[in-house]
Amino acid sequence: MESTPIWAQTIPGVSTDPDTDFTDTIRQCEHLAAVALETEHATTQREMYQRLHHGLSELLPGLNDPVPARMMDRLTVDTPPTRFPTLDSESDLLCEYCLALSHLLSGGKMSLSVEEALQGLLYELTAYLADIMNAPRWLQTPNGRQPITP
Repeated sequence: MESTPIWAQTIPGVSTDPDTDFTDTIRQCEHLAAVALETEHATTQREMYQRLHHGLSELLPGLNDPVPARMMDRLTVDTPPTRFPTLDSESDLLCEYCLALSHLLSGGKMSLSVEEALQGLLYELTAYLADIMNAPRWLQTPNGRQPITP
């Protein structure tokens, strides 16, 4: 007799506390996407994706707001970054993502391979967004704080 698998670990969430800054929130979202990608328990995975959706929905309205003064030091560096965030997917993986999205948007029934490609895409996009949101924005120079331009 086969028993139903039970998720033994607590499902991570995304803090919606007003004192939580956007860099912490997006890292929590990135963690949820990573754990959901690796989870094979469908019910737990759906719950993680719902929590991820909630966290991203909380972030969206403030993404174009100015960075709060209390966070400027955290996003300021003394030396210019040597690299900037990029979406580093191989061309075959990018093609799989495009195929999965085009299949889904064309109204086709989602197969397991399409679902897995979309889960991978969601993780990569969330990680890329986290990298962008956590990247330094200013360089401290003798003339004061200057914006970093890639």
